[in-house]
Amino acid sequence: MKKNFLSGLALALATIAAPLMAHAGSLDVDGNFADWGVRNNSSVAGWTPNAEVLFTVEDQSNANGGYLSPGWGGQAYDAEAMYLTWYTKADGQTYLAIGMITGHDPATATTGNSFGRGDFAIDFGHDGIWDFGVLTADRSATLKQGDVVSTTNSNWATGLWSAPGVYDPENSPYVTHVSSGSDVGNAAMAISGPFGNMGILGGSHWFYEVEIPVVAFGTHWQGNNPSESFDVQWTMLCANDILILDPPVANVAEPASMALVLGALGMGGLVRRRKTKT
Repeated sequence: MKKNFLSGLALALATIAAPLMAHAGSLDVDGNFADWGVRNNSSVAGWTPNAEVLFTVEDQSNANGGYLSPGWGGQAYDAEAMYLTWYTKADGQTYLAIGMITGHDPATATTGNSFGRGDFAIDFGHDGIWDFGVLTADRSATLKQGDVVSTTNSNWATGLWSAPGVYDPENSPYVTHVSSGSDVGNAAMAISGPFGNMGILGGSHWFYEVEIPVVAFGTHWQGNNPSESFDVQWTMLCANDILILDPPVANVAEPASMALVLGALGMGGLVRRRKTKT
């Protein structure tokens, strides 16, 4: 019984310890993807980052005649890959870091059939409400590039598509950039110049790098780890292609986890006491 109890305790503690993921040292926010472990070596393997980085990849610029989902646009509107990690620096402050590679030129103007870059959107709790935006460009006289903005869905502009392949700008659910909201912090941000040799389809790409002080997220982030699951999304202003990174629950400290462990400890102790008494 004691052996089984200790094994259960070890498993429970491992479950709590698992969310304490950290980058091997903090990142330099300079627009260089090399310290994420990403390599522009003209191979599929080049997309894969360091082991501790969460990521999603969609290398598809020439697929289906330029269709990307939910819209079209080919390489010029291709959102390729997103990377995510968090770490605590020597000053005791924790930061959420996001990296993103796209075939969309960040200098693209918004005019006619041309659409510029969008903002990073974060949904805590998986409830469909985008709680924060991290601005990749100036959006108003007071909302500037690098601002972390507290939002609801009404604070976001939307794209051109009401469903994949359905052009319906008036009813699009795909958020693209922040139009209003409350400024709650500032992120460090860098956007690279163009580079080639990324993936097997080639073309020019750009890398966005963002470092957000998690204090801006309030109760959504407790201590060194998020207090609930979350999604990060990015797209351009037309929402032709959308990247969503959903960190696995195993990598996120859920508020109930500690209660479950304490409950398991209590039950284990109760069983042991009862057995001893019997």
